Amino acid sequence: MEPYAGIVLQDAYGWVRRHPRAADGLLAALLLAASAGQLRLSPLSAALAATSVSALLAATVIVRRRDPLAAFAAVALLGAAQLAFGIHPGGGGPPVHALEPTMADLAIAVLLYTLAVYRPRRISLAGLAICLLGAAVAVARWAPVHAAHAGGLLLLAGAGLGAVVLAAWVLGDSMAYRRAYYGELEDRLAVAERARELQEQRARAVDESAARLRRIERDLHDGVQVRLAALAMNLGEIKENLEQAPGDDRTLALVGAAHRNAKDTLAELRDLARGIHPPVLDRGLGPALAILAGTSAIPARLSAAITERPSPAIEAMAYFCTAELLANAAKHSGASQLTIGVREQDGGLVVTVADDGDGGARLVPGGGLAGLLERVRTVDGRLGLDSPPGGPTLVTVELPRHA
Repeated sequence: MEPYAGIVLQDAYGWVRRHPRAADGLLAALLLAASAGQLRLSPLSAALAATSVSALLAATVIVRRRDPLAAFAAVALLGAAQLAFGIHPGGGGPPVHALEPTMADLAIAVLLYTLAVYRPRRISLAGLAICLLGAAVAVARWAPVHAAHAGGLLLLAGAGLGAVVLAAWVLGDSMAYRRAYYGELEDRLAVAERARELQEQRARAVDESAARLRRIERDLHDGVQVRLAALAMNLGEIKENLEQAPGDDRTLALVGAAHRNAKDTLAELRDLARGIHPPVLDRGLGPALAILAGTSAIPARLSAAITERPSPAIEAMAYFCTAELLANAAKHSGASQLTIGVREQDGGLVVTVADDGDGGARLVPGGGLAGLLERVRTVDGRLGLDSPPGGPTLVTVELPRHA
């Protein structure tokens, strides 16, 4: 039975959340129906007036979500009229039957709850104060009627009225806190989801860019370089033929210049292709860094510990960062020995380049290290520099496994 009852309550709560207007209309109908038994049926005019007042009180529940403050003000004014004219103070004139309190007056507790949920706390506290004041006035005006048994009845009435309005405010305030908490949580989740989407989009863009660069490098290597090499060979043969047979010296000079330009252009194109994507990276980062260490102007020792290859874009970035650090060390460090290290750490890649040079390296705007830092940050990487005066210098580049 208990699981079944829990399922029923969950279904009812879900229905209320999905149909708030229908739920408010049902609540208003219940309040009006509960007050019907308290209405005087004669004379007809008094019954119609009393029904109208109860209907107005119940109607405030229907519009409570649209404008809680206006609905609360309306029900508070009706409550004040009931306190003034609908309660017989004893010794005075008869009460106005149309303004006598009924079960529809519970609408003020509902409106106080709504005020606490949808409006700032300072406003809901003011509403709570008004309700508590109205409860106190109601108890005081009831006192002459129950003079013979004032103590118990007044205490019970005061405690009941105060408890109802206070409970309504506490429930509404806690619901407001939950709304704010869950709203903030949803905002955080939305931001996190958006950040994840942007990260995935950036990763795809970086990988696509790396793949596009590899295609460009292959096109240059397999297409333009081959044709340019053939052109250089043909010009070389023409030059040799002109040199063996007497001919126009001017034509020979022009062919020789064209041959030299073709060879220079071919060399530049090869350097450009290697700068776009070094073909040696096709064998993996470790072998590529080994070749880089072997061609370094300063003797370099490599220590590589990689069990799983990172994405091609990260491999290319690690390679170019190492190449630039080796070039900077050759220009500025005055070192005699370099140490290159690459390892896996916390799911990422760590590349270190250390030298025994003079030290004193700094990150300055426009410098090589600053440009390296900007490049690393494009994939959420980090760059660390430890270079005290007198050396040694250690540069650490931390990269994710995937961009």
